[in-house]
Amino acid sequence: MNAIIFTTILGIVLLYLGLAHNKKILAPAAILGLLITLVLSIKDWNIGSDYFHDMVIFDNFSIAFNVSMIIITILIFLFGIDYYKRMEHHVAEQYSLMIFALIGAFLMTSFSNLIMLFLGIEILSIPLYILAGGKKSSYRSNEASFKYFMLGSFATAFFLFGIALVYGASATFYLPEIKVYISQFNGNLPPMLLIGLLFILIGVAFKVAAAPFHFWSPDVYEGSPTLVTAFMATVVKTAGFAAFFRLLGMGLLPLPVPLEKALWVMTGLSLLIGNIGAMKQGNFKRLLAYSSIAHSGFLMLAMLSQHGSSVSVLLYYTFVYSLATIPLFIIFILVKRASNGEEQIADFRGLYQQKPWLAVFITILLVSLAGIPPTAGFMAKYQVFVLSISHGYLGISIFAILMAIVGVYYYFYVVREVFTESDHLETIVVTKLNAALIIACGLAVIVFGIFTWNLPI
Repeated sequence: MNAIIFTTILGIVLLYLGLAHNKKILAPAAILGLLITLVLSIKDWNIGSDYFHDMVIFDNFSIAFNVSMIIITILIFLFGIDYYKRMEHHVAEQYSLMIFALIGAFLMTSFSNLIMLFLGIEILSIPLYILAGGKKSSYRSNEASFKYFMLGSFATAFFLFGIALVYGASATFYLPEIKVYISQFNGNLPPMLLIGLLFILIGVAFKVAAAPFHFWSPDVYEGSPTLVTAFMATVVKTAGFAAFFRLLGMGLLPLPVPLEKALWVMTGLSLLIGNIGAMKQGNFKRLLAYSSIAHSGFLMLAMLSQHGSSVSVLLYYTFVYSLATIPLFIIFILVKRASNGEEQIADFRGLYQQKPWLAVFITILLVSLAGIPPTAGFMAKYQVFVLSISHGYLGISIFAILMAIVGVYYYFYVVREVFTESDHLETIVVTKLNAALIIACGLAVIVFGIFTWNLPI
């Protein structure tokens, strides 16, 4: 709770620092504050605490995911030092809104009550609706904000209606009590309860861009400012899956057959639509959006194979996925600036001619997302497949492996463009900080692929 209180104060302080009209102090202040939040979170490891009559529980599960999200947010803010140099106004608001969204993410990892989950999702979502429209002069950014807000509002309506139906049936919002209530029906749930649970799952599936509730993702990723897209693709996805896992593990397992079938359909559709959709993209941000949908399928496969090691697999996957994704967005921005604002995959052509080291690192990062050894992405997918196959889900695991092979195609399509010669080379300028971030994340992807870890959560 100290971490949440301090982070809230940090967001407010950043707003007041914006009054000084000195952009240079914003990122260092935000990063310093997040480092303090990181220390406060780690101090609670193996201690555990609960608040508001057990509505919020800070256990090792929530702390581990919170620490992961704080580290990723720090990397994004380091990227923001160069990204916001060209932005004259409202920089403090951008940092503050991401900090406030992070608070919602903290609540999503630590709830034990459906009302607290709703508050966490909304505290996360409302700043993102604003951030998606951060480029006020861009029609695409305005469209992204409007679509995200409207579709997010529909998802929230489903979620709230589901909570109302579940409460009407069980007379409780508390997940352990809901679990006890569900268990007495031996899988034959009353229609009102079943529909309520399905609506709740739909609301959470929207947040993680799981198909068929993924339709917002490509347009929002493409239209939002790139730094915000990076935040959505990493921190928001991590928070969403942590909340999804906690919801299932604390309140719904063992899953009733209709819900289990619905989640397996979502898993299969995410793998299929994400990978097939990515193959048709010419815009790099849309490709990463469909890639994100595909990775949601792999993460759902790990989440549904509930086991003692499932939490560690989920944490490892989301963390290494984020480590590979952030530097890809950094490289994308560098190429976009050199190509006068173009966002096509073809704009990567000739990168090897001008910046060979940058071409090497983008290849490493894409190879990790594709799941090829010896990268961390390979180990993440390998752990997911071992977990699902060991629990008897052979059919969906084989399908996921086939989809992973399909995914190699569109990642290597980008690699091909990177190593293709071009007659029209534009100067790509890389700051020392951005170079350090790209190199550090690229090396981390290799190191975590060789030395995997398994936290005792």
